[in-house]
Amino acid sequence: MGRAGHVIRRHPTRREFLQLGAALALAPTVVLPADAAADPSRIALVVGNDAYPDAPLGNAVNDAKAMAALLEKAGFGVDLRTNAGSATLADAAKRFAESAQRSDVKLVFFYYAGHGAQLDWRNYLLPVDARVNTAADLPARCLDMASLLTGLSQAKGRTFVIVLDACRDNPFGGSYRPQQKGLSQFDAPPGSLLAFSTAPGSVAADASGSAGQAGLYTENLVRELGVPATRLEDALKRVRLAVRAASKGAQVPWESTSLESDVFLFPAAKKLSETEIEAEFQRELESWSRIRESKDANDWVAYLREYPSGRFAEIAQARLAYFGARDEAARAAERHAAQVAVGPTATPAEGRAAEPPALEFGPGRAAPPLMRPSANPLSAGMYALDRHFSVGDFVVYARSDPVYGGETERRRLRVTLVDLDADRIEINDGRIVLDSMGNTLVAQGVTANPRIQTVPVELQLGRKWSSRFTRSAGGETAIDGYINFHVTKRERIRVVAGEFDAFRIDGEGFGQAGRRQVIVAWLVPGFNFPLRTDRRLYDARSLRVLDAELRELVACRQQIWRQA
Repeated sequence: MGRAGHVIRRHPTRREFLQLGAALALAPTVVLPADAAADPSRIALVVGNDAYPDAPLGNAVNDAKAMAALLEKAGFGVDLRTNAGSATLADAAKRFAESAQRSDVKLVFFYYAGHGAQLDWRNYLLPVDARVNTAADLPARCLDMASLLTGLSQAKGRTFVIVLDACRDNPFGGSYRPQQKGLSQFDAPPGSLLAFSTAPGSVAADASGSAGQAGLYTENLVRELGVPATRLEDALKRVRLAVRAASKGAQVPWESTSLESDVFLFPAAKKLSETEIEAEFQRELESWSRIRESKDANDWVAYLREYPSGRFAEIAQARLAYFGARDEAARAAERHAAQVAVGPTATPAEGRAAEPPALEFGPGRAAPPLMRPSANPLSAGMYALDRHFSVGDFVVYARSDPVYGGETERRRLRVTLVDLDADRIEINDGRIVLDSMGNTLVAQGVTANPRIQTVPVELQLGRKWSSRFTRSAGGETAIDGYINFHVTKRERIRVVAGEFDAFRIDGEGFGQAGRRQVIVAWLVPGFNFPLRTDRRLYDARSLRVLDAELRELVACRQQIWRQA
């Protein structure tokens, strides 16, 4: 992946960042010696390549040294390679995969900073001596990430973390230009996390390479990973927020995860007690209560900094995106007004792209494909939820009992009010109230506060979140409990309206009187309502179904529609 040609300039001193790599700054690139404090269950391979003859970089080696120092401090046995040629890189990858096979290894960390490229959905990391003049040279002369992952995955029962800061622009100088920029998206294998310095298919900004400079992504990554008792996924979310702000949206880091347990580089001294967990939740709830009506994007940024995986993090991300889009629209209007004042330079109306037609189908009218099958065989993709409600939009569901059967009834839900600033969507004249993501605030006379967070801001395999909420009706309030959600697969499903490609979300938790709740929903990015929802409520011992409902899409009309 390549970094864009522009430079992001920041304060020239980076003392905290550089302290981590200071001990290595003058040393030749070698395998770091085993440390007395090294944990044999933790191994890492760190690669930083700057010295490309045709497209040299300025900070990849600095980044690699800082990351290696951090990992060594965290107890990893670190193999650091800088300015690695083909033979060195291949040998390091082979030894690394072999080390991962050791029975005592539990956590495996791979970090790469340098040039990379994609071809036919596969990603290649470039040695400094690789001469790539044609597409055929990529697999022949570069390290195939798929091959590395295959070698690592042969070791079962390990946790793998792969970090690629390899999104520089123009990786081959003028000799060859890949058809696609950046790296290709691919899904994390089970028990692993993949982190990119920017989104797949995009390029990131590179530092100038002068003394004291470090890459924007790795600078933030090292700082956040070094915070004690910080979950890896929380650190990466903070990194994404910081990099996005510093680059003014030009660079947005990206992750794919299938981790099955929490990962800490520097674990907490002790686990929190139930009392401490409850106290932490109450503090978060107080923070949420202070900003829930805020129209200031800075308030939502502050919340996400403090609670990157909090109970309301998905909502906060959605609100932040909305206010960001609102503010950009206001700036665009100001620029347009300034242009009009100067002279007629605006694009004529006839040159503007036409609004896409409304999505509408039902009995006797075939439904179009809502989501294209993924062209990438290595990934199911990542998509924004991208819901857009308009007054008059409606869906019709067929409702039935999935356990005991029973007659199917049809229920029509129509949007009667849209207030995006207030984050309020009313259905059937307020009988149901949603937020702009489609999460439930009010249903059948029962108010959820906080709202029941049933959808993520982005649909991607492996994404997880939790919803904890209370329900009130008739002046009485009861703590219903929580539901943990997980995007588990992308699959084709058949409902009354037709057959569709969709993401499946599995939710499970407990409610009143210890009753187990299970929810399975199938969503399509850009479509305002679920295609199918299967809800079941079990008794305290999960032996008997107390209540069950299956909803399947029959018909719909959606005015604002952008196919994923």
